[in-house]
Amino acid sequence: MFESIKNYFYNKISASRAVHRTYIIPTLDGLKVIALNATLLVIGLVYANNYVLLFNFILFCLFLGSMFYTHFNLSGIKLESVQFPSLHVNENGTALLHFSTKNAQGHSFIRAYFKSSIIEISDEKSTFPIHFGHSTTASLSIKGIKRGKEKIQSLYIETQFPFNFFRCFTFFRIDQECYTYPERVNFNIHEELEIVETSTDEGDDFFLRDYQTGDSLKRVDWKKLAQTNRWYTRQYQSAKPKPILLVLDKTPVEDTLKSICFSLHALHHQNIKYGIKLKHDVLISPENSPKHLNHCLIELARYET
Repeated sequence: MFESIKNYFYNKISASRAVHRTYIIPTLDGLKVIALNATLLVIGLVYANNYVLLFNFILFCLFLGSMFYTHFNLSGIKLESVQFPSLHVNENGTALLHFSTKNAQGHSFIRAYFKSSIIEISDEKSTFPIHFGHSTTASLSIKGIKRGKEKIQSLYIETQFPFNFFRCFTFFRIDQECYTYPERVNFNIHEELEIVETSTDEGDDFFLRDYQTGDSLKRVDWKKLAQTNRWYTRQYQSAKPKPILLVLDKTPVEDTLKSICFSLHALHHQNIKYGIKLKHDVLISPENSPKHLNHCLIELARYET
């Protein structure tokens, strides 16, 4: 029940378009301290025990001081930028959070959190400090859990420093688009089509060597002959691999997407041109470049079954 109430307020506040605000509420340990304070006050008054009342007063002052210091520890934080990497399912990565602060004392034991259905934080309890005077970069270990595209609307920042009696938190709106690509698995269950390209010898890679008796006159470099008055033959390199079109036409779809994803990376590293053809007329022509690879992977992440 307590978790449901917490999630309700989390969703309510994080969805708000209000100006950046800081909130503070007692934690479960803080509620226990409140209950202890009330109990000691009753015992001290009933039995007229000054020592109990004195201890109660000291504990109450500690409680109020903790509230002030917890709020002070979070005040003045500014989120400069957020960088979420694109991940494959079951792949680990690092999100980079860039902070600055107006608090000359800095900030201790800050925790970051966000809600997502395709990415999860590997260690939700990890904390980091933010230093005054320069931008601080915090690393957040994340993991891809589900294929898809999602916009993460807000980043939740909290602290319970120094005694865990209070939870002070705030939300920064980030509206960050994230992609989780399919897992790379070598199922080899997708279809691969070779694309025949029309090419001539002039478009192939070659190097020059001295002309030898019997060489075809078609391979003589006539320009070089005119320039140097020496005969050279074009020695063509081995033929380039034909472009490959990866086709999604089988079920189960998720396994086929994993298989295509594996082949995309393999073809990319082999410097072979590749393209993809999915259902619903999603067709990307063969090419080979980091930008092209990213384009193909985004289409796989966005594909709706």
